[in-house]
Amino acid sequence: MHLPDPSHPMELTRSQLDLLERLQTVLAGQATQEFTYVTEYLGYLPYGQYCWLAAAGQDLPGEILDSMKFSDLEALEKAGYLRRISEWQNPKDELDCKITYMLRDVE
Repeated sequence: MHLPDPSHPMELTRSQLDLLERLQTVLAGQATQEFTYVTEYLGYLPYGQYCWLAAAGQDLPGEILDSMKFSDLEALEKAGYLRRISEWQNPKDELDCKITYMLRDVE
């Protein structure tokens, strides 16, 4: 498990560091360190927009998303811990997207 170097110029919050640790733990031993952030809006009440993470064709455990915001993934990407591989936006539904990231080791 690689934690950020305290001298790294990008400061991350505790929740962002927790998310990074959970991702590293879940993806350890996987053939690829890729995962996908998925959003979908069911389009009717009482159901709203859902988001989840998936890797190797399976949803990752829900506790990874505990208190996670998309801005946390953006902060990890900006700090160099994630690399955005691809992004897909449904042209008919702006709330339906998939963003694939690769977890990176930052020394």
